[in-house]
Amino acid sequence: MSKKHKIVVGIDFGTTYSGVAWADTSSATEEIIPIRQWPGATGKHDVDKIPSEMRYNATGFKWGFQADEVPVGKQHQDSQVGAPKNTKLQYMKLLLDPSQEKKGQGRVPLADPLGLAQIRLALPPGKFPVHVVTDYLKCLKDHALDILSSTFGTEFWKSIPIEYHLTIPAVWSEAAKTLTLQAAEQAGIGSKNELVLIAEPEAAAIYCLTHMFQDLLKVGETFVVADCGGGTVDLVSYNILAREPKLKVKEVAVGGGLCGSVFLNRRFETFVRKRIGSDIVDEMIRKERPYRKMMKDFDERLKRIFRDSDDQELMDCDLGNAVRDDAVKRVEDGFLEITREEMRGVFNPVIQEILRLVREQINTVGLGSQDSVSTILLVGGFGSSPYLKKQLSDNIAATYQNTIKVLQPPNAWSAVVRGAVICGLQSVQIESRKARRSYGVKCRRTWVHGYPPKYKEWCPFEEEYKCRNRMVWYVKMGDEISETTELKMRFHCLFALNSPLKTTNIVLASDSPANRLEENAAHHNIYTVCTLDTDLSRIRDHLLRCQNSKGESYYDVYYELVMRIHSAQFTFEFQYNGVTYGDVTTAAFA
Repeated sequence: MSKKHKIVVGIDFGTTYSGVAWADTSSATEEIIPIRQWPGATGKHDVDKIPSEMRYNATGFKWGFQADEVPVGKQHQDSQVGAPKNTKLQYMKLLLDPSQEKKGQGRVPLADPLGLAQIRLALPPGKFPVHVVTDYLKCLKDHALDILSSTFGTEFWKSIPIEYHLTIPAVWSEAAKTLTLQAAEQAGIGSKNELVLIAEPEAAAIYCLTHMFQDLLKVGETFVVADCGGGTVDLVSYNILAREPKLKVKEVAVGGGLCGSVFLNRRFETFVRKRIGSDIVDEMIRKERPYRKMMKDFDERLKRIFRDSDDQELMDCDLGNAVRDDAVKRVEDGFLEITREEMRGVFNPVIQEILRLVREQINTVGLGSQDSVSTILLVGGFGSSPYLKKQLSDNIAATYQNTIKVLQPPNAWSAVVRGAVICGLQSVQIESRKARRSYGVKCRRTWVHGYPPKYKEWCPFEEEYKCRNRMVWYVKMGDEISETTELKMRFHCLFALNSPLKTTNIVLASDSPANRLEENAAHHNIYTVCTLDTDLSRIRDHLLRCQNSKGESYYDVYYELVMRIHSAQFTFEFQYNGVTYGDVTTAAFA
């Protein structure tokens, strides 16, 4: 049977750079084609990605490469927001998940690791991070449609369906996933029921397995994908179950943290401040062009070429002619001299954190099964760094006696977006995934001695005391979950006969180890994932009617909400007596 004709579009919305790729299912080869022409990319023909940056002004905004265009005239200070108007917005993706910033505090030494406080101040009046992300994603989508129109004709989408696959960090909180979905929906990239979210390392792994290492990684082997991006480093380990007739893998370990290449940029700025003085750097920021030139030279050249080799004893960085020659500060002809040792000092704290995460991942695989890791695949923009590859290879070789290979696949920078398209072509099966956190619901239990007295309450229908805020855990961190697994959350509700039969249930989560999960739903480690509004009125005629000793009648209802966990999102269905009555009417994520 032939496949339904559609265009699969993958979108990798990154912290520092974003990419788009697509494939036509009517093509015999289903070739994956990355978009490599971008507006404003002067002198940068055919680049895989575009900066994840915005610049708002009085008439609108510029995005991507165009955001580098500094407005004519001086910057104007806005007393209400405390930051210059026309400020370029970077790292907006990380503003969607401030919980990651809190989790990462103290790991890589910086007072404000990402400068997010200043970015928040620079948000345009009346706009929240989700609004800025919406504007950016809409620009990505509109540009993609323009490119596709040149192949398929104007307004081709009226006859050929488009299926969007959007990647997100595996470490993302449920709230951040929801904000991403909200932004995508408002940008016109499909509703939350049509848009598919994919974990970034999963997409990268699928690309590597299907297009790069078909012969190198064999059935039975376990490998780690280290997706080192701009903001996050995601780690996932997979075991290869089969290659024919379809590639089949399962997750065996997950991990990650906030230690991407943005930290290098921040550490480099700190290094420059110490060398030439914060007052000079602040003046460069005020003028913007010199600061932008300096950071661009580090980000696009020095950071990418540093190998810690003998021919790199001395390097230099363009300061944009903003600093006078100074022998003490080692500035000459507008360039700052940097030694090999100083570059190591910028890199090493971030590299050490990544090494810690990778070692932790390898050891987790060994503890959780009889598998052992054979290969580490470095992907993502930061994953392309030759210095990161060298440090990781040397450290892993010394720690694990040369038993583990460290590889950097070609197209490592665009591996995620290419993998997103492959996911849409349905050429890979993820047999199971590891739950990254525990999920459950709060309930009431019959009162027993030892429960907290403040949660004791009387139930007039059953005529007994209950204890509220008790937890029932349906998924525990580390559980193996497949996409076909039905996680049935059972609920028991009592309703007066004249009740509208509508109820709201709250799905809760905890990041605590599975053997130390909390029983009290009010515990500070437990947080809300989403609220589910369920309408039971459609089954009113099937409900059990009961009567208490006072002759008061009521409905005694047991029903189930069936949760399925996919790569990076949930779906819910309402069941009663084993019969499915459709999707839950509302799923509002916190």
